[in-house]
Amino acid sequence: MVLTMGKDANALLDRIDDLPPLPAVAATVMGMAEDDKTSAMDLAQVLATDQALTAKLIRISNSAYYGFARRISTVREAVVMLGFKQVRQVAVGASMMNAFKRSGFNDGFDLDLFWGHSVAVAVASEAIAKKTLGAKPEDAFTAGILHDIGRLVLRQVMPAEFAQAVAIARSGEAPLHAAEFETTGYQHDEIGQALGERWKFPGHLVDAVRCHHDEALRAGEDGLAGVVAQANSLMLHFGLFCGYELELGEVAPLTPELAGIEAMCGGIDRVLARAFNFIESASGTPDTWYAKAG
Repeated sequence: MVLTMGKDANALLDRIDDLPPLPAVAATVMGMAEDDKTSAMDLAQVLATDQALTAKLIRISNSAYYGFARRISTVREAVVMLGFKQVRQVAVGASMMNAFKRSGFNDGFDLDLFWGHSVAVAVASEAIAKKTLGAKPEDAFTAGILHDIGRLVLRQVMPAEFAQAVAIARSGEAPLHAAEFETTGYQHDEIGQALGERWKFPGHLVDAVRCHHDEALRAGEDGLAGVVAQANSLMLHFGLFCGYELELGEVAPLTPELAGIEAMCGGIDRVLARAFNFIESASGTPDTWYAKAG
């Protein structure tokens, strides 16, 4: 479902005094990973300026998420083993998990489940991109991580209205993106688009963030936006909602198209396991996780 246009997202961003910038090292890494002249040493030197990110990169490289047989002990080894594009997705994913405030809210919105949904969409998007060749897998993972980032802005700027939206979603009356529009007048996908433009993300990444609720998009036909939209649809079908859980009972059968998407991902349980492994390595074991996938 694609909702009508919301209020001006840029005007909302202008109201935020403490909007976090894209972490500097992550921003630099995104640019360097696109430059064919960048060497492993160049990239390793930039990453080494952020000790926390360095530790996370090495930890993720040695985690079950990648499953390398040999132990990786330096940033340069990680860059060589993972490749520039994979390092970009790890740097952006790990950095974004710490860019927004984790505390100070009592609105029923679970940040662990926010990142759980985001990383699950990222993992699924990466797998779909590999199977369909609809986008670069590393771009798909990054777009999946970022697709709901506008929701965190909305929560920060309009906490009372956002809490109302969460209550509506948790009651099962409406999905969160529809409830947000009802209580705030804003679309989190449009806010994410505006934020991505301010952070100077590539255009195809911004488009994917903007269109992730467009159910008409197809993974093999509509590029990165189609890949992320289909991955998001699959997660929502299984009740892996963004920031909250519902008692769904038995999950409805997959449509033939979504069944094909799930098969590309190796099954929903594999997606969840890989998402958990990534989050655990990037930011520690989450306090809450999805009770079941279906």
